[in-house]
Amino acid sequence: MLRGYYTAANGIINEQRIMNVITNNLANAKTAGYKSDEAIPTTFAEKLLLLQHGKRSETGTIRYRTIEYTFTDLEQGTFENTNSRLDMAIVGNVYYNIEDRRTGEVLLSRNGQFTINGEGFLTLGSSGYVLDENGERIPLGTADFQVDRFGTITVGDGRQYRLGLSYIAPGTDIEKVNDNLMRPYGDAPIGNLPDGEFYQIKQGWFERSNVDVAEETIKAMDAQQVFNACSSALKVANSINQLAVDLCKLQ
Repeated sequence: MLRGYYTAANGIINEQRIMNVITNNLANAKTAGYKSDEAIPTTFAEKLLLLQHGKRSETGTIRYRTIEYTFTDLEQGTFENTNSRLDMAIVGNVYYNIEDRRTGEVLLSRNGQFTINGEGFLTLGSSGYVLDENGERIPLGTADFQVDRFGTITVGDGRQYRLGLSYIAPGTDIEKVNDNLMRPYGDAPIGNLPDGEFYQIKQGWFERSNVDVAEETIKAMDAQQVFNACSSALKVANSINQLAVDLCKLQ
């Protein structure tokens, strides 16, 4: 029964991890530019061995499921019109270059709900500074500006800056730094916008999260049911183990 005990416990741990991912998705359903995560199950094999005449004989394999990784869905979310000059949405597989306020690292984001800080720089709230194509902070100092489809910002006084943008191919695996910032795995360069790559900046709009609330709710219900089933199985296995211990004491 120890094997059944471990299997049930393994199921509880896995479903809890799945629930954590789903809960985070639902909590960020209204976060601009947020990309939903999915828990990825993997397996490891445990061989069953039987001793026969002093020799080890393989009798089978049990595969335990583990949840160690998540995959981020980079599918574009829907757009919402705000008519705010500081809101910008991107059509296409392109991301804003953001200087992380804490570390100075250049990260990527689809959240285009920008602000102007006390120093006059264009920022992504408290996350960091919006960078131009040269990797420099953008000192707007005013909300009197226009942005064309290619990301060129023209300020009312004639100054121009071009947004720093990076390309990430669909289906690429990325690492989230927080719910708004991310980095590509490997050595993918920042600012690697390919020639001819289609994209469009839409000023006065922002991108909603791509979380499907109905689908995530169904996933949560399924995970909860499996969690409850594993909990019940664990209780049964524990009772049987205790019964076996008591019987051994009587002999």
